[in-house]
This record gives sequence, structure tokens and C-alpha cells, in this order.
Amino acid sequence: MVSNSSAMLRHNRVYRTLRAGITVLAAVLRYLTLRVRRFVPGLRPTERSWEKAHGRTGRAIHRLATTMGGAFVKVGQVVGARADVMPPALVEPLRSLHDRVPPRPFSTLRGHVERELGRPLTEVFAHVDEEPIAAASLAQVHRARLKTGEDVVIKVQYPEAQRLFPIDFASLRRAVRAVRWLAGVDLRPLADELATQICLELDFAREADSTERIRAAFAGSTAVRVPQVHRECSSERLLVLEFVEGKALTDIEGLRDAGVDLRKVGVAVAELYATMIFEHGFFHGDPHPGNLMVAPDGTTLVLLDFGLAKELPPGFATGAAAMIVKGMSGDLTGAIAAARSIGFEGTGDPENFRDMVRAMMGDNDRLRSAIEAMRASSMKVPSDFTIIGRAFILLNGLSHRLAPGERLLAGALVKHLAPRVMAAQAAQAAQVAKEAG
Repeated sequence: MVSNSSAMLRHNRVYRTLRAGITVLAAVLRYLTLRVRRFVPGLRPTERSWEKAHGRTGRAIHRLATTMGGAFVKVGQVVGARADVMPPALVEPLRSLHDRVPPRPFSTLRGHVERELGRPLTEVFAHVDEEPIAAASLAQVHRARLKTGEDVVIKVQYPEAQRLFPIDFASLRRAVRAVRWLAGVDLRPLADELATQICLELDFAREADSTERIRAAFAGSTAVRVPQVHRECSSERLLVLEFVEGKALTDIEGLRDAGVDLRKVGVAVAELYATMIFEHGFFHGDPHPGNLMVAPDGTTLVLLDFGLAKELPPGFATGAAAMIVKGMSGDLTGAIAAARSIGFEGTGDPENFRDMVRAMMGDNDRLRSAIEAMRASSMKVPSDFTIIGRAFILLNGLSHRLAPGERLLAGALVKHLAPRVMAAQAAQAAQVAKEAG
């Protein structure tokens, strides 16, 4: 258990800035030394030297995240998930941050929960399980039972999270500038994406609204289940949700032992996202396997955690669908035209653009070359598409775990979207003919 004095120190603005600064400075000196050694005969760094430096940097970020918590955990998680742009030796120490974020004793959060409720815990809950069922960078989750008898979960945001975010993000900005200076790698878009994510995840009132909106969109569906929000005891930093039974898609062996058809689950997830993005225009933006479960019936999907839910502008989904379907079918001219219609700029060589679409749809062999081509062409990706692309990358990883070697996402999406794209084209042609006649 962490002492009160240690917790106070970790939450101190000056101390957090200093710890982050030391980590950044050590990494700068580490890489600067290697760069200088390139010009000294007999001391030129080997590939092994760079790998050791990357490993030490990854471990240092891991220590910072697990010691300081807050946004530093989120930074480590994002970097650890970007093996497409980060050295493997740097990424490896950070992978555990997705699954093993240290929780806090509920006793240290009880007063915070009661302040958010505006009354004693015992007036609302008959029981609260003090052992958390999940812990993340900004919040943790506990099972509980309301006085009225309903089984629920309490998602409690750490009390200092909103106050510390600007401090931690300033440290991240300094690190990004250092990386750009040392390695010529511009991580500003990644930092901007991270800032947007954290701002959204800190707003529990918005998350409650998003949960209810998607729950309403699938009302009556037997394929998808979304937990009910208990508004009467929720706030901007506390969410009380219906407890829904299920096995997380992280538990591949448990699902297999329960007789669940993993391939069918993968197809169902892809179809669910196709429906949310391209039909509803409002979707769950964080398909981490821990946020998706299979209900005890073995087929119903349970969707959790709507902090990154995203609404698309009118017409955006139609253009994105056309870009994907035409890009996958080889109609590069049509794919680029559709991309430009939704805000892409500098799409560059058509072949490279096709590789980008195919990489997004699960062709990992083209991923690195597609990223390099995007950088070389200075392609500008619209912000509304960034979160779609991120969701697809996560879904492709999930698809590979459920059915290795198969591109379930690409197949299910194209099957779902092709009729919509053809119908839209037919309607457009009919309108043009009507205006011409």
C-alpha cells in the first residue's frame, strides 16, 4: 500500500514535472551520446547499442508511468501500442501497461466517491467490493449492489486526474520536441491524438450520454448489449452502470473452453462497427479487447467504456465507405476522389494510397511502407478519420487474435459496405440524369 506522504509527493506539480524532466533528459543524453559516437572511429554505435538505448528508454517510461500514474500511464500505453512507428525494443517494456495498471485501495477513494455522490456510501449501496475488477490510467472499476437490489459497477475517476493532466501534457510536449530534434521524428500528431483522448475520457458526463445513445441505437437487438447508466448516482467523475455478465475478448482460452466460435465473434464485431460507423454515424472509438465481451449465451456482444465515442459529420461515413470499398477493389481514382471529398489532402502516389487503405484493413505487410509513404507525401488525414483508423488498427489486432491468418475485418466491412456504396452511386447517377433531363 502506498503511504499518504508518497501519494502527496506523486501528486505534487513540481515533483511530477521534475521526474518527467529527468526521464526526458536522460533519454536525450542517451541518444545524443550515440549520435556523437557515429563520428568517432572505434566508438561508432552498433545496432545492438541502439537496441539497448531503446530498451532503457522504454523501461524508464514504464517506471515513470507506474510510479507517477495518471497521464503518464496513458502515454506509455499509446507508445506501447505503436509498434508500427516505434522501435520494438522501446515498445516491449510498455506492453504490460495495457493489462497491469496498479489499482488503488478503495479506502483511499471512498471519500472521493462520497463527495461525488453527495451522501454517504451506505445510503446508496448495500455492498461495494473493495477489490477492483479493472484499473486503468485515469480510473478504476468496482462491483457493487445498490440498496434497491441491482448489481452495478462503480467507475471512479482518480480525484487528481483532471488537475494533473495539463502538467503531464506539458512534460509530454517537451519530450516530443526533444525527439523531433534528436531523431527528426515528428510525434506531434500522436501527442495531439493523446490529448484529445484524455480530454474525452475525463468527461464522465459525456461518457454517460454516449453510453445511453448507443444503448438506444441497439434497443431491441439480440446481437449487442450495452449497460444501463444509473444517472441518479453518477456525476462528471463517477459512473454507476448496470453490471453485465460476460467474458472479455482478452480471455481467448476461456472463450474457447466455453465453446464460443471465435471466428463468428470476430465477424460479429466487424459488422457491429460497420453498423455504428457507416449507418449510425456515432460509434464506440476504443475497441480494446477488454472493452468487448461475449455474454454467457456465447453469441451476444457486450460493449463497454464509451469515453472515446465519436460522432461523424453528415456525409462523412458515406465518403469513408466509398474510399475503403474502392481502395480495396482497386479503383484507385475513385478511392482518392472519395478521400478528398472527406478532407484528405496530399494523397500522393495512388499505389501508396492503396497500400495505406489495405494496411488500415489489416495488411500488416504493407503497414510500415504505407506509413513512410504517408510521411513522404505529407498526407493530411482529417481528424474525423483519425479515430476511425485507430479503431480499425485495434480491430485488426483483435481479428488476428480471434482468427490468426484471416482478415475478418476487411472481409466483413467490404461485404457490409459494398451494397451501400453501389446504392449511393446509383442514387447519384439518377440525380444527375434527372437534372440533365
